[in-house]
Amino acid sequence: MQDQDARDESSLPAPYQSPWEALRQDLPAAAADLRLRLQELWRRNREGDLSTPGFWPQELAPLFWPVVLIALLLVLGLGVVQLRGAMNVAEDDSAPVVERIRTTPLPEARPLTAEPQSLPDAADASATSPQQTPIAPFKPEQVAPPPLQPESPLLQVDPLLDLLAEADAAGVGSGGLLQSARPVPAENAAVLVVDHGRWSALPSSVRLQRAESWWRTLQDQGYDAITVEDVDQHLLARPARVGGGMIMFDPASSP
Repeated sequence: MQDQDARDESSLPAPYQSPWEALRQDLPAAAADLRLRLQELWRRNREGDLSTPGFWPQELAPLFWPVVLIALLLVLGLGVVQLRGAMNVAEDDSAPVVERIRTTPLPEARPLTAEPQSLPDAADASATSPQQTPIAPFKPEQVAPPPLQPESPLLQVDPLLDLLAEADAAGVGSGGLLQSARPVPAENAAVLVVDHGRWSALPSSVRLQRAESWWRTLQDQGYDAITVEDVDQHLLARPARVGGGMIMFDPASSP
């Protein structure tokens, strides 16, 4: 019966204990353990029991680790000093110093009081000033532009045109039909310009007869090709490339 009660009491939940309270209770024990370990390390170093590199003399073994520790502390200190100096330089560069100069006003710089000047009265000004007569605004005379005269087409009178006019003098309705004859030396050809209205008024057979007559006349003069156009450079006739004769184009399609 007593064993059963003991098992029941051991199975009860343990009381809650704060970890911070447990840490506070364990701190003295941890400090004592750390002190004992430091004493042990100091003793082993003094006896030369700690490991040292091979180049270090054995009789100076107790001095190796203290020298290493002092060197590390010096390196850390120099690093902190260098870091603080670099930070100060960066702050100086980012924030330029603005010099402020305090000045005091000089007695010579005081403003002088200007004496008020009396303005002449309006009556006196009107009496002394001469009377000005109003000037009428200048109106330019409108000159009517001369009437524009319609430009007459310039007829190119040259030997080639005279030759074609003589060859075509007996034709019906040939007067004023051919306006210009322009040779093209680079192609050994000639461009004949006719009046569009007169050309359109002629029957198609008469137009073909005129074009072939001009072509025969120019062939006798040594030309290789001709084109018949109006003043707007619309093609009206040209020699056939295969065979002979002239190819005619409808003048009604030209504007």
